[in-house]
Amino acid sequence: MAHQITQYINAHIFDGHRYLSTDRLTTINGVVQAYDTPLLPGAFTVDCQNQLLTAAFIDLQKYGGGRLLFAANPSPAALQALAAENRLGGVVHCMVTIPTMPIDVAYTAIDAIADYWQQGGLGILGLHLEGPFINPDKRGAHILDWIQAPTLDIVEALLAHRPGILKMVTLAPECCSDAVVQCFVNAGVVVSAGHSNASYQQATDFTRRGIHLVTHLFNAMSPLHHRNGGIPAAAMLSGSLVASIIPDGLHVSYEALQLAKAMMGERLFYITDAVTPTQGGAYPHQLNGDAYYMPDGTLSGSAISMWQGVKNGVAHAGIALEESIRMASLYPAKAVGLAQQLGSIAPGMAPGLLLMSKNGNVEVFL
Repeated sequence: MAHQITQYINAHIFDGHRYLSTDRLTTINGVVQAYDTPLLPGAFTVDCQNQLLTAAFIDLQKYGGGRLLFAANPSPAALQALAAENRLGGVVHCMVTIPTMPIDVAYTAIDAIADYWQQGGLGILGLHLEGPFINPDKRGAHILDWIQAPTLDIVEALLAHRPGILKMVTLAPECCSDAVVQCFVNAGVVVSAGHSNASYQQATDFTRRGIHLVTHLFNAMSPLHHRNGGIPAAAMLSGSLVASIIPDGLHVSYEALQLAKAMMGERLFYITDAVTPTQGGAYPHQLNGDAYYMPDGTLSGSAISMWQGVKNGVAHAGIALEESIRMASLYPAKAVGLAQQLGSIAPGMAPGLLLMSKNGNVEVFL
């Protein structure tokens, strides 16, 4: 197979940690080479015109794109539409997510991802299963009748189906036994606490149980209260819990984002939690303004791209551009153990590259 050599010149390169002194970068089949590689004949050249070049974004929670909701249409075509929409917002790597559904849908989703990968599909890291192992009291837009308590038999059977595709699960820890949580952890699945009514005290025990993440901080969880700080206080005061947050100003106010960022620093990262317009089906997401809602008015997903989320953090929460970029790239990569491959720029890595133009647009390169 011929090697695709791409050379980026006249670039203002932010590697995820600092700005590089060089203005030139070379990739071969997407893999970053040693810096300042001489210009190579036959290489595809991208003149960055002194614009910002950085690692592509990562979204660990998105449900569909191009009017194809993955839970309703678990197919390679839906994944292709999702990956294409992601790139418009600077995302190259995504954890496709399905909400609470009958467990058979998870099997179908896993099969669809396997087929997509076999067809050479790019941009999908794996499956994020959000539910059905959640607390009914904090279900949000999730369907009550499909929520269930997990047994070891259910979990073991799920993990045995094409291992390595299910990469992340959001569950309510107070509704799951230690054995169930450990079963996921032992299989290499990232476990995140979400749609949970855990008390502050219960939440301080998450890390002992192998749970190091919290899903969409503040949303669908025990609230931050002066008599019981709930999951938000435990996450903010912990030295080890990491949390995702939705930077759209609707799921979480910008002052709450600013507070969480001040408390958590590098332990806070962005997700879009974005859905797509859906007619009928179990989750008929309807766009209203800048977010999606169920027919009963329940907030059900965001309508932002990751690039919009990065800009929101800068404009509305006082987060420096470089740090806001990290919250969409380096920090999610760290959260799921992929920081050696994705989320920053270094020789030997293949994070995908993102060019931010001065007119406010983004362009990605694989």
